[in-house]
Amino acid sequence: MDRTSTPMDTRELPWMPLGDGVWARLLWLEGEHRSLQLKVSPGTEIGRHRHHGNVHAYNVTGYRQLGGGAIAGPGAYVYEPAGNVDAWRCIGDEPCIVQITMSGRLEYLDERGEVTSHTDTPSLRAQYLQWCRSLQIQPTAIGAT
Repeated sequence: MDRTSTPMDTRELPWMPLGDGVWARLLWLEGEHRSLQLKVSPGTEIGRHRHHGNVHAYNVTGYRQLGGGAIAGPGAYVYEPAGNVDAWRCIGDEPCIVQITMSGRLEYLDERGEVTSHTDTPSLRAQYLQWCRSLQIQPTAIGAT
């Protein structure tokens, strides 16, 4: 079946927990590339991290305060080039939902800039498939299986 021509109603997809106040809906996985929706609870911070590939992030709902102080609200698009180091947090009273398309490794950093953990498309795929198995649900992300 040609799934590239079939709309995916993301509102019907469950949220996979990633951490305290952070969930994801995986949409597409291919090689080192991925597309997902990230939901972040108000007050939750996405700690300092470095991208090894380009990131395209579109705010669907909620407000994000970026590391430099800028506010990204609904409809805002943020491009992050490979090598970018940033952090952000969800501000206001509603969750942030951000549509993200990215590639490469994502490394979380401590205050000295040392890598504390990382993720990439293959590890996210494995986590997603394990989560689907644990709930006994069919994977819906394109390229997950």
